[in-house]
Amino acid sequence: MQLKILSENFYENYSQYPEILKKEDRPYACMTIELDGLLFAVPFRHHINHPYAFHTIGEAGLDYTKSVIITDNCFLSKDTPTIESKEFAIIKREEQKIRYGLSKYVKQYKRAMKHRDNLRSKNILKYSTLKYFENYL
Repeated sequence: MQLKILSENFYENYSQYPEILKKEDRPYACMTIELDGLLFAVPFRHHINHPYAFHTIGEAGLDYTKSVIITDNCFLSKDTPTIESKEFAIIKREEQKIRYGLSKYVKQYKRAMKHRDNLRSKNILKYSTLKYFENYL
């Protein structure tokens, strides 16, 4: 797991997808996590009010629903983001819990893909950025 920033190359390739997070004034810091041979970039966010996340401080943390799959190394910037030291310490201490949480969310997303007509599945699929990467799942 590493702290990373998505590159401009990533945003050029995925700019047409509305659920992918992008701030005009600064990039999102992400935590990269490898699962089942895929590299996920999970963004840090404030005001997360759903259960598909790892909360660090208050409502802030890593939002699994806005994770993207890194299909090319050029999609990661060479720049390294900075986060609060308190938040960084929590993340380092809870790496296994974060990895497990993302794994659980990806499995839930895959189940939702098989039951698209189910109301709960529709909600999971609607707001997730994984819908843009289903051919990799």
